[in-house]
Amino acid sequence: MRIIFIVMIVSVLSILAFKYADQSLGGGDILASPTELSVQN
Repeated sequence: MRIIFIVMIVSVLSILAFKYADQSLGGGDILASPTELSVQN
């Protein structure tokens, strides 16, 4: 059970790291929030 728990934590952290990396590279448009969309319009 510990191995599964560790794998889940690592996968969540890697997903968050990729999200922040995409935003810093300008790829945050994919995950634009509704407020950002309303400002653009």
